[in-house]
Amino acid sequence: MKQEKYDVVVIGSGIGGLCAGALSAHAGYKTLVAERMPFVGGRSSSYEYKGYTLTTGAFSVETGGVIERIFNEVGADFDVRDYPPPHYRIGGKDCEIDEGGQLTSLLSHAARDGEEAKRVKKAMVRGFKWMEPSEKISFRDWLLQHTDNEQILGAFRSMIGGLTGLGIEELPAREYFRFVTRMGGFGRAGFPPKGNLYLMESLANVVKNKGGDVRTRCPAKRILVEDYTVKGVVVGNGKGEMEISAQAVISDIHPKFTIEMAGNENFDKGYLKEVKEKLMPVPLLEIVIVSDEPLIEYTGGLMFTDTRRLDVVMCPTLICPELAPKGKHMMYTSATLDPASPPWNFKKEIELNLQDLRDNFPRFGDAEILKVSCFSKDWPCYHSWNGYDLPNQKTPVENLYQIGDATKPSGWLGLPASAETGRLAVEDMKERISPAG
Repeated sequence: MKQEKYDVVVIGSGIGGLCAGALSAHAGYKTLVAERMPFVGGRSSSYEYKGYTLTTGAFSVETGGVIERIFNEVGADFDVRDYPPPHYRIGGKDCEIDEGGQLTSLLSHAARDGEEAKRVKKAMVRGFKWMEPSEKISFRDWLLQHTDNEQILGAFRSMIGGLTGLGIEELPAREYFRFVTRMGGFGRAGFPPKGNLYLMESLANVVKNKGGDVRTRCPAKRILVEDYTVKGVVVGNGKGEMEISAQAVISDIHPKFTIEMAGNENFDKGYLKEVKEKLMPVPLLEIVIVSDEPLIEYTGGLMFTDTRRLDVVMCPTLICPELAPKGKHMMYTSATLDPASPPWNFKKEIELNLQDLRDNFPRFGDAEILKVSCFSKDWPCYHSWNGYDLPNQKTPVENLYQIGDATKPSGWLGLPASAETGRLAVEDMKERISPAG
């Protein structure tokens, strides 16, 4: 078997893996990123279809946070155009949300009166600044202590659904408060005019330019372990297998596949039990609609408080017309499933979402459905529900790290959560091993 030597091997090229790979290479470690797919980026990539640039999952990118900081640190091109806060359709009226105080603005529109808005906000501020709620109560049950207003409940339902893929009755209350206090809450985001793939390739180029490599169609087959310490990876290369020795391995695939490749015998029973019993994939339904004229006029998108399933719609071509053929517009729709736990009836969920679209968009019948995506199982919205993640990025195997959205820190979500796990793994690794030089 042919052999090669690297300081670090990253398995998987999702945004967590590419952030880890770029940070590792930038720090002087000879780094290999091994990706089984023919493209990089995983669920944060994009592809061309009928002249449209479609995403493989995430359709917007956080700006001003950990992702942009990593790009700047390693010298990758972060070409993203910001959009403003979304509008909310409350009681049939589209309400604009102030960027400087989104929570206050949202409550002022959804509350019955100013007194109710103040009461709910005061309770939330107490949770932010004094004592966060228990993880044993859902966010819905926490809200019901302070209001029974269906418009407020509906506003948070669409917000939480759009952010986490969960219902407010499924999200632990503590996770919402930590999202605000630890991740910064309602930050900025935008669309990449050249597509998500461009951003992912920018990170991949950092690895290559620093003396490493990023290989697609290069599936990891086995993780080599001796005496509970990682020694490398065996990968496929189209002509057979190759052994890559490494001081550290960072896995950006589902933990169950990491365990399979490294061998159950190398993990303690508690860790195996956590992976088996704790991690639950988050499903999501996404429909892409194209039309000659945009179905919405709001560049920040539109959230819904009174729908069967539909949470949010966004029209990226209002900001990035490059993503569609000239004269065409593209609208993404995102809907949570009820419940988020299996079994799922996607045929039913699709019809409920389509009915929401018919009810809310009079011109929906003139548009074309370009793509319907049902995220679940091994290609989910997230690999684990918020609040049910593995505790950190370390595994029982020394110098083997598990990153991605199954090990996201409490309160983190979306692409930033995966990027942060990659950053945390590399920071820990730098304390333990040095580049071979």
